[in-house]
Amino acid sequence: MADLSKFEIFLQELSSVEVQASAQVELYDELLSRYKELEKRLSALQKENDYLKLQLENGEHEAVKVGEGKEDLFCTLSGKEREALKSKITEVIAKLNNQLSS
Repeated sequence: MADLSKFEIFLQELSSVEVQASAQVELYDELLSRYKELEKRLSALQKENDYLKLQLENGEHEAVKVGEGKEDLFCTLSGKEREALKSKITEVIAKLNNQLSS
């Protein structure tokens, strides 16, 4: 009888391990799908970032007109102010990229 109770305890422990392993597999699958979604999102954001950097480098951005012939606030900035604003925006983009890649 002692052997039977040891066998039953072993089966119970084995069943418990199986349940835990199953839960870990489900968690792994969920994390893997979330990881793939984040990778797709990161890739899209990096493409957008590269496109925007290219636009800034090529100077293809145009002044935004507001209302009838009035220029936007950003168009009234001096050259130094524009460069400072560009560098701040570039820093923020770099920080976002670092956050998304970690």
